Amino acid sequence: MTVFAADTAEFTPDICDTGSVDWSPVASAEAMSSFCGIFAGFVFAGIVMVIGQKNPQGGDGHASRGLRLLLSSFFGLAVAAYLYALTAGELVCRRALVEQLFAGAILAADAAVVIAALAWLLLAYQRNGNGEVRFFRRLILVASIFVLLMLAVSSVAFQNAWTEREAPWSADVMIWGIFVLLVGLVVRFWQKPVPSPPASAPADWAYDTYLNKRVTVSAWTALLVSAVLAAASAYYVGTPPDELDVPWGLIYTMSAFAILFPGAIVVTAMRAVPRD
Repeated sequence: MTVFAADTAEFTPDICDTGSVDWSPVASAEAMSSFCGIFAGFVFAGIVMVIGQKNPQGGDGHASRGLRLLLSSFFGLAVAAYLYALTAGELVCRRALVEQLFAGAILAADAAVVIAALAWLLLAYQRNGNGEVRFFRRLILVASIFVLLMLAVSSVAFQNAWTEREAPWSADVMIWGIFVLLVGLVVRFWQKPVPSPPASAPADWAYDTYLNKRVTVSAWTALLVSAVLAAASAYYVGTPPDELDVPWGLIYTMSAFAILFPGAIVVTAMRAVPRD
């Protein structure tokens, strides 16, 4: 909470309804917080199911990999719900723009991680008799590209809202260039086959060694990147309104990070998807 001294100018609330922006992050924040909370609740129910239900023979390793991804995504979704709840009480439009930028990045990226986790649970509970894993691999490819598209749109909208549509065209080109790069990485990892195992490797080497490491990397990336984005949002929550007039170069950097950082989560989640 910002406290104003008696000799300072009177604070004028701005909840993005003065015509300076054409969309209000404050007005949508309450609904988004509820959505993230419900999403996190479903993920938590999945975590309880995996922990409490016995797997068929040979499914423990797959369940463990799915559980790791569910736990990391649950953390991100819970944090996103909290950040949106903070935004719902904002009285400073520019702060709200930053808060929703990072909260939305966490939500979008962790949605892709949840789909990857569900693909592992199909193997854990032997639900791959009719090509279900193949379908999930295609689903997460489409979902990942859609997530990256939404992140790019959010970043472009953020920098244009902050600058009141005076951002140079090169700033938008930078965001769309990052989008194309991330989509290329996603498609590359989706197509890349598992390498041939060493001569002395066991039959389940691909899952228990190669993809297991990828799942671990994906889970930790989701946790750490979500924490960094949450910390960035929390920093701006406590920033006084008179200190929000930052250089536009910083705004363009923030919009780039808001697609690059969650994009790292999406890319690592794609690398961690099981093979059919």
